[in-house]
Parts: sequence; C-alpha cells; structure tokens
Amino acid sequence: MKQQTTRLAKNTVALFVRQIFIIGINLYTIRVILKSLGVEDFALYNVILNLVMIGSFLTITLNTMVQRFFSFAIGNASRFSLKQVHDAGLVLTIFAATVAIIGFETVGLWFVKHELVIAPERFAAALVLYQLLGLAFVFSLFSTFHSAVVMAHEDMHVFAVISIFDAFLRLAAALMLTFFSGDNLVLYGGLFAIVALILSLNFFIYSSRHYNECRLGRISFDIAMLREMLGFGGWTIFGQLTTVSRNQAVTILVNQAFNPATVVARAISTSVGSQILTFSRNFSLALQPPIIKAHAAGEQEKTADLIYFGSKVTFFFVWMATLPVIATAPGILRLWLGSPPPETVSFTQLALVENAIVAISLPLMTAVRATGNVRLYELVLGSLQALVLVLSWIAIKFGAAAYVVYVIAIVINLLMLVARIWITRLLVGLPLGPYLRVVLVPVFFVVSVSSLAVFAVLYFVPEAATLTLGVLPLFAVVMIFTLPVVVIGVLGLSSSERTVILSAVKRKLLKRGGAK
Repeated sequence: MKQQTTRLAKNTVALFVRQIFIIGINLYTIRVILKSLGVEDFALYNVILNLVMIGSFLTITLNTMVQRFFSFAIGNASRFSLKQVHDAGLVLTIFAATVAIIGFETVGLWFVKHELVIAPERFAAALVLYQLLGLAFVFSLFSTFHSAVVMAHEDMHVFAVISIFDAFLRLAAALMLTFFSGDNLVLYGGLFAIVALILSLNFFIYSSRHYNECRLGRISFDIAMLREMLGFGGWTIFGQLTTVSRNQAVTILVNQAFNPATVVARAISTSVGSQILTFSRNFSLALQPPIIKAHAAGEQEKTADLIYFGSKVTFFFVWMATLPVIATAPGILRLWLGSPPPETVSFTQLALVENAIVAISLPLMTAVRATGNVRLYELVLGSLQALVLVLSWIAIKFGAAAYVVYVIAIVINLLMLVARIWITRLLVGLPLGPYLRVVLVPVFFVVSVSSLAVFAVLYFVPEAATLTLGVLPLFAVVMIFTLPVVVIGVLGLSSSERTVILSAVKRKLLKRGGAK
C-alpha cells in the first residue's frame, strides 16, 4: 500500500504542477475573451457553449467507461484484453459522435432558433457559433477516448504536458481576437474548433505510438465486449444526463430568466469553481486506476485504504484554494476582471462551497464504478441531481433571486454525499466506522478550525478581502492563504500521509533541480 500511495503522490504532484499553470492561463484567457467580446456577446457565447455541452454526458460516460475497462483489463487480464477494450471503445466513440451530430442538428438547432433569448442582430452569428462549437465537441469525444487510455496507463506526465499545451493554444486563440477586426464571436468559435482538433490529434498520435492496442490496424467488433461496456455505460449515461441538467441546463435557465450580466456572473463563477475543483479532480484521476485495479484483483482492504486516503486528499486539495478565494473574492475578481457584474462575488463564493462538497465524493464515485454495478448508484444520485434543475426552475418561476440556484445545489450535494457513502458501503463493502474516523472527522476539524482562523483575520483586517495595498493587509492575505495549509498539515493528515506527500514533493523538486 505504501508503494502505491507513493506513486499516487508522485502522480498527484505532476498533475498539481500542471494545474497551477493551467489555472493561470485559463483565468487570463477568460479575461481576454470577456474584454474582446463584451458582456452581451460573452453571455451569448457561454449560453450556446452550455447548450452544446449538454452533450457532455456522452463525453463523461465515454471517459468513465474507457478508464474503467482499461484499468480493469490491466488489473485482471484474464477477462479481456486491452485490444478488445480499445476496439470496443473506439466503436462506441464513433457511435457517440454520430449521436451528437444528429442531436445538434435536430433538437439542439431547433432550441437555438426558437427558445434561446438572442438579440435579433446577433442571431446569425449565434447560429454560426453553435455549429462551430458543435464541431469542437465532436473532436473532443475522440480526445476524451485517447486521453482516457493515457490515464488508464497512469502516464500522468503525458496528460499534464498535452493539457498545458492545449491551455496555451486556447490563450493564443483568445489573444488573436485583439488583432483581427470583424465578428469576434464567430472568429473565436472557429479558433475554438481548431484548438479542439489539435488536442484530439495530440492524444491520438501519442497513444498510437506508445500503446500496442492503439496502433492503427483492423478494428474488431467484439459483440460481447460491446454489450458489457454498454451495460455499464447505460446507467452511467442516466447519471451524467442529470449531472448536465444541474450544470448546463441551469445556466440556460438563468439565461432565459435574467439579464446578460447575471449570465456572465454565473459563467465567471462556474469557471472559477471548476478551475479550483480541478485540483481535486486531478488527484481523483490519479486515483482511479489503482482503485479499479485493486478491486479487480479482489484486494478489498487496499481498495478501502485508497478510498480513505483519496477522499481526504481530494478535499484538502480543493480546500487549500477554496477558503482563501472565498475570503478574498472581492479583491481577486476586481484585479482579474476590473469591474465584474455585481453578483459575481456571491455567485463565486457559493460555487466554491458547492464544489468543495463534490470534491470529497470523487473517490467514492470511482469505487462504485469499479464494481461495474452502477444501476442503484446512478438511479439514486441521478434522481437527486435532477432535483437541482427542477427546484431551480420552481424557485425562479416564483420570483427567487438567481443566487438561490446555488443554495439548492449545495443542499442537494450534501444529500448526495450521504447517498454515495451508503451505496459505497453496499457495493464495495466500505466500512462506515473507519470512513467516519479517518475521513469525515479530520475534514470537519480542518474546515471548522481553518474557517474560524481565516475569518478572524478578516474581522481584524477587513481590507484584506479587497486586497488593499498596505503592509498589514498584505500580511493578512498571506495569513489567509497559509492558514488552511497549516491546519491541513496539523489536523488533517496522519504522520505517515505527511511523510509520503512531502517526500513526493521533494523528489519532484530535486528531479527538476537536477535537470537544470
């Protein structure tokens, strides 16, 4: 277990470093796009992007299926080969792309033409943008397939490098808007599609060169393999459809009921929240293959240990950024965007709370899906997620403010955490007592103590929230960003966990230093 944890820590450090770069690039990219497009076009871009991303249930399902079956085949080669999984996965990717195109050109196109709130003078540009973003989505299905193969092989450094390159390309696309005249909305849509194509080609080229099962050749139609993957994916699709409903569909709902400034505020808050949540998702990505392999090998105790370790660390990664950003959101958003819409601060703070609850659940999701028996999980969790959209629609219909959709999502996420723990106990045999003692109790103490400490600092130095220049405010800001890390190190991690993580960081730094 120690060797596996050390490898996890090394992979996590690689992904953590990658995400530091990507967050900086992505946040600056959003600033450039907002400035180039303006509030109304930026709102229109985000609404159409969210409409297209309703199809992301296909992307997420594909990623989950491929990683699960590749990792299972690596952990237990007696059931099926990597070539069987690859060929079946590729066939399903082509099928998913076909379904996406049909959906975009029928229901999706009808919705854009007849239901979206679009200014008449921007209608033609919106239609072109919709087609370009749909094309980019189709490319993303193929990059998802090959990136899932890379992750299943635990080549995190490759995933990190390609992802950083992709982020730079997206920034370059945004910067190009400042050098060309014309309709920036359409131009950015075209550049977005080109970047998606390049990302797909990068993952394809690497996979075909480094993994025998991905090399070009005859594709076999293994009906038994396809049936097993579809059986797993069927209920996963249901769960991901409801996930989409609580994210993309709620954004479209906000667009229909509120002004463009509110839509932009939601888009910004969602971007900030997703960037920070990616810290924990990266660790979850590193954790998925070992959990699936341990379960495939019948190592129940090792599976439970990985869940304990993963649940804590995924939450702590996101909490180290979440609490300081919540505390200093007014100043960060002002420095980042200048004058963001008024609701942006409160939306961002609420989105961060929601994502922190999601973070602790990620290893539980992986453990349940490792069993392949996901019907109960997807049915229960999918039904709870659907409530986010339903309750948001009811609240807005009766005149509730836009921030209420976040409050609803937070409450539902707490219920979903309880449901995930219960279902993991049923399907994986996760002991509740140790999970409570090893995971939830340390998390409770970390959240309570660090929050009290940070908001005590804000009470005595309120200027820190707005990042006001001055010796005392700047010292307070340093304290705000340092306190969560210290509390996590003292109250959140055991001595052995601290040793493993610190040694992985040291090795990474020494390796980089030796390369110079």
